[in-house]
Amino acid sequence: MTTMTGSASRPKVMALAVLVFLSLGRVADAKFLQMPFTTDFDVFGTGLYGPDGPWQAVGVMLGSHQRKSMLVPFENGPLVAVWPSGASMVALHSTKAGGQYNITHSGNATKPFLKVTEDSPHDSVSHLFRFADLNSNHSTTGALVVDAMTFPNLRFEEPGYANVQATTYVMDSSVITYPNNKTYNPRAGILGFGRPSDLEFPGTSVLVQMKETGLISSSSFALHLASAPLRQRGSLILGGYEQNRVIGPVGAFDMRTGMPVTYLTDVSIGSEGVERQSWESGSVWPNPVMDEASRVGIARFGGGTKNSIVAVPNPAVPGIYLPPPVCASAAKKLPVVWKEDLGYYLWDTEDRRYEDVINLGGYMAFTFLDSQDANITIKVPFKLLNLTLEAPIVDEPVLYFPCHDTNSFNSGIWELGRAFLQAAFFGVNYDSNVTLLAQAPGPDMEQSVMRSLEPEDRNMTGLPVKAFVNSWRKEWPKLVMPETESTLSSGALAGIVIGVIGGLGLLIAAGWFFWRRRQRSQGAEQLSGEAPSDSEMKSVAELDSRGKGDAKECPYPEKPFVEIGDNAVMELDSKRVRTVVVNQDASLSEAPSSPGVYEMPADNPFLDGDKEKERESQR
Repeated sequence: MTTMTGSASRPKVMALAVLVFLSLGRVADAKFLQMPFTTDFDVFGTGLYGPDGPWQAVGVMLGSHQRKSMLVPFENGPLVAVWPSGASMVALHSTKAGGQYNITHSGNATKPFLKVTEDSPHDSVSHLFRFADLNSNHSTTGALVVDAMTFPNLRFEEPGYANVQATTYVMDSSVITYPNNKTYNPRAGILGFGRPSDLEFPGTSVLVQMKETGLISSSSFALHLASAPLRQRGSLILGGYEQNRVIGPVGAFDMRTGMPVTYLTDVSIGSEGVERQSWESGSVWPNPVMDEASRVGIARFGGGTKNSIVAVPNPAVPGIYLPPPVCASAAKKLPVVWKEDLGYYLWDTEDRRYEDVINLGGYMAFTFLDSQDANITIKVPFKLLNLTLEAPIVDEPVLYFPCHDTNSFNSGIWELGRAFLQAAFFGVNYDSNVTLLAQAPGPDMEQSVMRSLEPEDRNMTGLPVKAFVNSWRKEWPKLVMPETESTLSSGALAGIVIGVIGGLGLLIAAGWFFWRRRQRSQGAEQLSGEAPSDSEMKSVAELDSRGKGDAKECPYPEKPFVEIGDNAVMELDSKRVRTVVVNQDASLSEAPSSPGVYEMPADNPFLDGDKEKERESQR
């Protein structure tokens, strides 16, 4: 699953064509960079990572690379898989640890300025980079350097890359030991967007460097990890965001120490559109929170309430880590069983409730209190929490529920990992020192709309709340829900309404005109007292013979008829006369759009002829 091998050229071209099409939704002159995911190109193989996912990661290049072809964006070097994070540094696995980074091959790397060994204290740099469940043991050794790194731009426009200098923790050893004593060597690293100066390490934020070179508008990033099993593309925008990934109100949390924290006040279980479900619902939040360290976190960051906790969105870890007994309380309401030897909750697929929980709109809801005292709720459908454990954790793949009751190790901080970020939109604007959090859509998303994030921005524009249900309808086919209204903007709806009204007005005007003409024709026949001659009928049948649309022959010869030609109806500017073309030799003109009614002119030769016939008959 973690291999990154090449493949045939035809699938590559197809993948590139799709991405070129997607990139066309960009905003002109906007300054942001769209980063690729490992699932965007088949050159990565599957592009999926485990053993507790599957997950899709982001790709970066090592060293200074420049794109030579707009159709082969990564021809100068392989992409290295990383998890984007608010961490202050980049973390990569060296070739000694089975990764791709080789410091001896880099001509840009500085000498190591800090070494990490097995004897390093627990509060050293090693514990800042965790890739496994927090209940597992992750040990690393290595050194910190500053080296060149390249960020590709998926928008297929110039510049197609960004060269930066990154403060990097190079791991020569990285081993995860699970509760069952199975070990694993991770391959994906960490792409830290934070400020090294916050931890008193040398170097400048990679976002600041790109902003100073004019590539992005602000020192910011916006992430929606999305669901790899449901084939939903991930989104990572530097200096901007995708508007279609933001649903409902956006929570804004002040940053005081450079760490992107949020304040979690409640966790509950619910369902969409189901009045009676086969599983229990309601809050699973303790009152009060039993972990005394939670008070430490609240006091340290100066936000939240007495019964809330500090929670950090962190894509570097896989699960959802909460103070006890939140996950245990949730497990009592769900068809899951605890496996002590593994340290995971496993889904009981034989339980009759399992299919209902996964497919009938079930979700786990997380409620936050932002810096403006506004409540923000993120719903994570259980379909996203139906993940897979693989080797080496287990011998055979098994489905698990990624919720963990975890001790905060006296830090007062808990983490919301990749499982949570499948359904949450997470952004940080370091220029305005704000963390942004909102509901993200399901797999059936709206069309991509890119927006820049300016240095002073502390909010984002998104879609209405009803877009959430719309984005999940195809994944909940058996769920009975009332039809929701369109999620189009009011401006778009107004344009559609105006267009419909204009079209109806045109049809009414055309109908009125032909009715008026027919009435006059009948009146003229009654005044003359004569029926049209055979020659006149023949001239009508031949009227269209010189146009593009040939006359159609009636299946009943004794009653021939004529169809209008194929010429299109053309509209000019609303201030000018509209012309409805019937055939090549005859055209009908409508009055310009005006509230007035236009009569035929007094000197009209057709009316004058009718009056002359009337006078002749009276004589």
